[in-house]
Amino acid sequence: MEDGKPAFANARYAAGQKEFDFWTDPPARLDSPAKTVAEMVAKNVKPLADKMTFLSEDSEVVSGIHSVAAYGHTPGHLAFRIETGGKSLMLISDTANHFVITLQRPEWHVSFDIDKEAAVQTRKRMFDMIATDRLPFIGYHMPFPALAYLKREGEGYRYVAETYQLREK
Repeated sequence: MEDGKPAFANARYAAGQKEFDFWTDPPARLDSPAKTVAEMVAKNVKPLADKMTFLSEDSEVVSGIHSVAAYGHTPGHLAFRIETGGKSLMLISDTANHFVITLQRPEWHVSFDIDKEAAVQTRKRMFDMIATDRLPFIGYHMPFPALAYLKREGEGYRYVAETYQLREK
């Protein structure tokens, strides 16, 4: 939003319904540590509600992109599975906030997660799927170039970065 108007007038917006409802419930948020985020959402996201497509867990955002429940970091937190040409990629969003600690110890509580036990269960489920299916993934808090695979190690996982290479034309 810029001066109370959408910065991108022709943009399409998509948001998780549970996430939107959580952040736009003022009485529940304005007296909590999440107050700053709730105020930002009220100012910059809520005014776009009439232009928004609301997603549930397993909504098709556009062809080839599906939302995946990743609850815990926030009550409506979503990850996304991106598929094209027979290949898949997981965008885990904020499911892991560190490429070593959170992956090696998915059962540890993270102070930033609102529902810590749900976040633990989400990490275990998501990391198991990524490792079992050998899915490449990206996440918000992964080191550059942020594309990796997971390898099981004991009760946790090891981050195996995918390097990038220049391609000849």
